[in-house]
Amino acid sequence: PTSKTQGAFIGLTELQGTAESDNPLISFLAAAHCVYYKWDVQEHWRKTVHETYTDSKGHRRTRTRVESGWSSVDSGGHSIAFYLKDDTGILRIIPEGAKIQDVTIFSETCRPSDPLYYGKGPAHAVSHSTHERHFVETAIPLHTMLYIMGQARERQDIAAAEIAHDKNAEMFLISTKTEKQISSGYNVLVWFL
Repeated sequence: PTSKTQGAFIGLTELQGTAESDNPLISFLAAAHCVYYKWDVQEHWRKTVHETYTDSKGHRRTRTRVESGWSSVDSGGHSIAFYLKDDTGILRIIPEGAKIQDVTIFSETCRPSDPLYYGKGPAHAVSHSTHERHFVETAIPLHTMLYIMGQARERQDIAAAEIAHDKNAEMFLISTKTEKQISSGYNVLVWFL
């Protein structure tokens, strides 16, 4: 059963509440207040490939094909310890090592004429670039409702519990989805370590 922050027992616990911090992060692309974010810049490329092959009659032939795709040219992210808040209080969450289901807060595709292209992307280009970049950022914004399942333990600094990664624990999940959305969309065994 889902516990309240003030009633969390040491051991595997599931909680619901909002993500809170007095000193939140500011995300790289969206400049949003959050407790976790990651971003990626992809650059589109296209190239023509000429290849020689032998056909079924033993004749050497040449064919041309076009290959294209997206390559990551820059990425990053950051997370901080934060508090999960519900109607009974708060509980510290240390997200390192958790399986995180976040939300997309920024997604934009642009060309070099857009200030974003070089402002948040690298000065170099990939080989065979079409000069089109896609910027995407996902996060856990401040005040977002979360579902958390993880190992509660005693804090070292004060007499209180916290949830953090434990190599012996069955799972550590921080999700912006509800428990019902998670269980209907996924088999919970996927999250077991």
